[in-house]
Amino acid sequence: EEIHRGLTGEESVLLCDWPDAAALPDDPALVRAMDDARDVCSAALALRAAKNVRVRQPLAKLTVAGPRAAALAPYAELIADEVNVKRVETTADVEAFATLRLKVNARAVGPRLGGETKRVIAASKQGDWRTTADDRVEVAGTALEPGEFELLLEPKDGVACEALPGHGAIVVLDLALTDALVDEGRARDLVRVVQQARKEAGLHVADRIRLEVAVPDAWRASIDAFAGYVKEQTLAVELAHGDARAPSGFVHEGAVSGEQLRVAIERVA
Repeated sequence: EEIHRGLTGEESVLLCDWPDAAALPDDPALVRAMDDARDVCSAALALRAAKNVRVRQPLAKLTVAGPRAAALAPYAELIADEVNVKRVETTADVEAFATLRLKVNARAVGPRLGGETKRVIAASKQGDWRTTADDRVEVAGTALEPGEFELLLEPKDGVACEALPGHGAIVVLDLALTDALVDEGRARDLVRVVQQARKEAGLHVADRIRLEVAVPDAWRASIDAFAGYVKEQTLAVELAHGDARAPSGFVHEGAVSGEQLRVAIERVA
């Protein structure tokens, strides 16, 4: 209410008329691109879950491949942030990563096509088909309706990919982890544990803290490499390694991928 009055000078937001949807700008291309961007994010997150790669673990690259992939280039930064990858690339070349195989449902298509069914099935096996803009397929000049076919994604060896709805494009995740990516992932996991500790300790969102952490030996170098990031994200004025059992602070334990982390936080006056 206060913001609305300050921006408009009007009496109350509750006394305003509903906006007329017809007066809003109509941009079908933008709507479709944003729908595709959401589908890309959903597919990438599904891939992470299938490959058991936690979302807080940064990955090097996501590739969108397909005829409409180039339209997503303006939203690369948005997608990268949503699925936690360093960069997003687009290409029209699906075959570089996987092949789509068309399986015609003879039982469903037979009553409609009759004697043409065998020709359509033969053409589909020879690769004489294409997807259309309305999420259907056309086989040797014959259009198939939803339910009359199935598109099967067959990734190449070592490729982690997922098809978007309608199979107009695929999402490919680079799952290779460098030492730097592993370090950053551990730092992000630690931040999550500290943020939970802050919440349980009842700290104000702006409270500064002293932070002591007890992490596995393999994690120490990772935390040190991203100490600045950890301190910035958790509002820590100090970050130290120890047993994290400070009697004057709040102690919290958390598990990440089977590893136990313990943090002790103390509010700074």
